[in-house]
Amino acid sequence: MKSLIKTFSVSQLKPEEAYHLSYPLNPGFYGELASKLSPLPLIVVNKENQVLFGIDYFHYLKENEIDPVEAMQVDLNYKDALILGFNLKEKYIGFNLYEKLVFIKKVLPAIQDVGEVYRRTSLDIGINPELKKKIDMLLSEEFARLLIKESVVLKTALKLCDFVLQDREVLITLFRTVSFTSSHQQKILEMVEEVLFRDKCLLSSIFDKLMILEMVEADKTQKNIIDALFRYRYPVYMEAEEKWQEQIKSLRIPSNMRVTHYQFFEKQGIDLTVQVKDIEELKLFLASAASRDSH
Repeated sequence: MKSLIKTFSVSQLKPEEAYHLSYPLNPGFYGELASKLSPLPLIVVNKENQVLFGIDYFHYLKENEIDPVEAMQVDLNYKDALILGFNLKEKYIGFNLYEKLVFIKKVLPAIQDVGEVYRRTSLDIGINPELKKKIDMLLSEEFARLLIKESVVLKTALKLCDFVLQDREVLITLFRTVSFTSSHQQKILEMVEEVLFRDKCLLSSIFDKLMILEMVEADKTQKNIIDALFRYRYPVYMEAEEKWQEQIKSLRIPSNMRVTHYQFFEKQGIDLTVQVKDIEELKLFLASAASRDSH
């Protein structure tokens, strides 16, 4: 790769959308970075003076009327320029989830072997048929803020694509408003998918019935929302669970004992766990139990 550091007038530099990987633009950060890394050039251009890297810094220069600027000029093809831009951005700024998908969308048509992307970058997203099929939807305005702020993990975002528009909008609004762990995101989508199949209605009507919006506005979030959906998804189980809890509370169970039932009451029987401090206490407990059995 031939390169040359040259002095350019900002007016000579040409922003090119094809190489743009920063969403949203963050010119202020690059202003701080320039002072820390001086005299390292923070703009890389090709032979046509198109900006391959440093679009944020380019806008910082324009906004602050700073001119001229030193930039590195390189002779690269489209694929190599994108990979260079990815590696430099990852080194100095980092990527949000939306930006990683932008990179994948732009670099895929230029490569023959997906493995090359992983050999030449540290991209941590699996490029599989599902992602290729859904990437345009993920990069739409509908998903942009959700992915830029990384309100959901990629697995959740991919699953959201499978919902009809009206239901997807409700879920996206929920995930943008309330922060859930990745496992809770998956659990919510699983329960929502099941109740939509069961009830054959729009998700908004279910959320209205469960007063989910009121929970969000009252800041009764994460656990309350998951519990409400769980109760709605498993009404028979919840009725049995409440009866079980009432029965357990009516018993005088020693503090060193714990009583549990099988998950979802799938089988009859009760598990009794007893905690003892040592072997001697265990012997006394077993002797007491044997004495009761003998009578």
